Amino acid sequence: MNLFEKAKANGLTFDGAHGFMAYETDDLGNITVDFDQTADNLAQDAALTTAPNVNIPAALTTYLDPQVVPILFSSMATTKVFKEGRKGSWTDTSFQFPVEEYVGGVTGYGDFVDNVTSDVNNEFVERGNFIFQTVLQYGDLEEAVASRAKLGLASQKQRSAAFNIAKAHNNINLYGIAGRNIYGMLNDPNLNSTIQPISVTIGGSNYSTWADKEAHGASDLANYIYNDISKLYGELADKNGGNVDANSPMVLGISNTMARYLNATNTYGLTALGMLKANYPNLKVVQVPELTSGGVNTLYLTVPELFGVRTAEFSYSEKMAFGRVIAETSSFRQKVRAASSGFILKRPSLIARMTGI
Repeated sequence: MNLFEKAKANGLTFDGAHGFMAYETDDLGNITVDFDQTADNLAQDAALTTAPNVNIPAALTTYLDPQVVPILFSSMATTKVFKEGRKGSWTDTSFQFPVEEYVGGVTGYGDFVDNVTSDVNNEFVERGNFIFQTVLQYGDLEEAVASRAKLGLASQKQRSAAFNIAKAHNNINLYGIAGRNIYGMLNDPNLNSTIQPISVTIGGSNYSTWADKEAHGASDLANYIYNDISKLYGELADKNGGNVDANSPMVLGISNTMARYLNATNTYGLTALGMLKANYPNLKVVQVPELTSGGVNTLYLTVPELFGVRTAEFSYSEKMAFGRVIAETSSFRQKVRAASSGFILKRPSLIARMTGI
């Protein structure tokens, strides 16, 4: 599957597009567009020999800047915690996601004993489909000026649209859409209540935030932080009946402003992060800036997948789709749309949060 087919399969569409502009990639996967080669391709491409189209530049309607794809599919903060997937179509008004819970048990065997059963509770979580958009505008004069400066104005604006669409997806993943049946990983109503960090007594006073613990007990700060995160792990272990242990693959979300505390050391020179890695070997730490908001700092711990079932995922029905290019008297307009259902939570017990660190 080439890059163009992969983009279509993942919800990126561009009506009438035949391929991407000519480009090269380096060892790190960075893309550089070859505008001269693209111009040659456009000039020699038999597929473009169509009737005049009101002077719309062929580059705006046929070839798509390949840098749009890396921008759109680059890892935003939320997708470092949970995976995302395409569900349905932008024409769907809502989605239902089945969730199942196993119940029952066993008893000693007896020919006439049948009072303990195994069963399943089914629930269908319904979420809306929010369609959003941005608009690209290409003016004749600005295009001519950009051309003299050897700038690819169309591709620049496509990349801008991709960046803004990606940011919107990330924001919906976090907070959902107010007033709609669409939630995010920070405000889904089915999330368990947050817990508080451990309050420690230093010099006769009690402190719970990491800033206070650092100010009054810096030599033991790594221990305090480790203990708080271990308490958060205990919340997961307690709510999952032995299905979660210290070796389970876990993801710890922390804001970028609070991440520095993980490098705090104790009197033995051990860092909080080092102790965590030693005791929770499959723990992955990711930085989510929004976990610090309004003066409140939050830790977010999850087992992202258990027994082959995702704990939660982000759902979109359209990653990004380019509309037709509309010719005005001296400019062109093009709408770009996307659609998301936000955060789909399947197993609330596998997420634990701590506020007030």
